[in-house]
Amino acid sequence: MQLDSTRKISRLVIAAFLLFGIAACAEDGFDRRRDAVATDKELVAAMMHAGDASRKRGDYAAAAAFYRRAHDASPKQVDPLNGLGESLLEAGAAREAANAFRQALVIDGKNGRALRGLGNALIAQDQSDLAIADFEKAISVNPKDYRAYSGLGVAYDSMADHAKAQEYYYAGLEIAPNDPSLRNNLGLSLAFAGYYKGAIEILRPLALRPGATARDRQNLALAYGLAGDVDNARKFARMDMDNREVERNLSYYAQLRSMADPVQRVKSVRSGYALQAH
Repeated sequence: MQLDSTRKISRLVIAAFLLFGIAACAEDGFDRRRDAVATDKELVAAMMHAGDASRKRGDYAAAAAFYRRAHDASPKQVDPLNGLGESLLEAGAAREAANAFRQALVIDGKNGRALRGLGNALIAQDQSDLAIADFEKAISVNPKDYRAYSGLGVAYDSMADHAKAQEYYYAGLEIAPNDPSLRNNLGLSLAFAGYYKGAIEILRPLALRPGATARDRQNLALAYGLAGDVDNARKFARMDMDNREVERNLSYYAQLRSMADPVQRVKSVRSGYALQAH
């Protein structure tokens, strides 16, 4: 009897040690998993920060590499894919950018940033008719998304439907009246449609404001050039270009004026003066 009791106690002690060991291993495993998750979060945050900094200074290849690493570390997050898509688009890799945005939309089909990004990537691939649906979906998700209105305007302008484009620019400006990209796009749209006075009235203050960019000034030069005002076109083009470049641009403006096909004229506008998608 005493032997049986001793054996029973021994079994209980062994079981207790085994349970304690299992619990300790489980706790240790949990700590390791928790540390791994923390490390992944830190890595993603670091890669996103580096990607954002690279984009800001115009190094889109480096930015794309950082966003890819962030995506690899956290494949279910949308932001790294959006950053990757935007960097690729800015680098001129529109097809690859579209793929990144599509991946983001698989994770979150109502992500406005990804929907706008895909729309912009489709416009860059001369697929403006397909881009319209993505911008419209972005607006259905967030009716205050003025960037989506701007994207719709760019899509319609790219198809030379300037009247429709202007409706969307004005709708966006009701939400964000001071957004420079929307105002630039509206001014260029008016210029493409032949409303040169209205275009210049919108673009001139943008080009003369503190903090104006070379694109702002060259958009105004383009509007003057389309209007046939060579002196003012030369004046504003000269702010960012040497004499040879200025004269080349003046010839380019004259070529645009001579184009009978409005769609071809819009497509012929070089990226430096293009409608500004967000």
